[in-house]
Amino acid sequence: MTSRRKKLTEEMKSAIRNSAARLFAEKGYQAVTMREIAKEAGCSHTAIYLYFKNKEDLLQQIAIPPLLEMEDRMLFHMSDTSLRPLDKLLGICREYAIFCLSSGSFFNVMITSASGRVDKEEPELEINVIRNRIFGHLIQMLESTIHSQEHEADPDLRLNRARILFYYMQGFVQTYTGSLEAVEPLLERTVPIYHDGIKTIVAGMKAR
Repeated sequence: MTSRRKKLTEEMKSAIRNSAARLFAEKGYQAVTMREIAKEAGCSHTAIYLYFKNKEDLLQQIAIPPLLEMEDRMLFHMSDTSLRPLDKLLGICREYAIFCLSSGSFFNVMITSASGRVDKEEPELEINVIRNRIFGHLIQMLESTIHSQEHEADPDLRLNRARILFYYMQGFVQTYTGSLEAVEPLLERTVPIYHDGIKTIVAGMKAR
């Protein structure tokens, strides 16, 4: 492939990804067709399949890189030996909030589109392998923070308590998605409250 042709191919792939991201955020992943994406990107409805084999492939190429970046930031907190387990948990929860609020309405596409169960051992899509691994980090840090025999002995309890915390995290980011306030001052103002909520949830789980 000549350098000019390669450049045109990369430009078209970029246009398709950008168009797909806009449409997924506006209409929802399930409602958007490959034909609509092709039209938005300025290519034919058949040519799009030269670049992406299907809508799932397109979603994964858009969403996986930022998800991996978020996971790396979470792992940085988890590997910091100077932090208490609770502080590590707060750190990864903060990274999730930053990731979602910085992504605007597209965060829902990256987190939930074509998603499966978090307790499925071998998801078919790579994006769900990554999502489940990230959720596993939440389970791990919550378990380290609660540190109870009952919690450690019951896999279903560990899973469900992590789900409870995740529902709270989702509620927080949904509340401020679409806010006209810039992300940095918004986070500075609300993260302390967000952290207080997490601490309250953890304290309640410890007390049960």
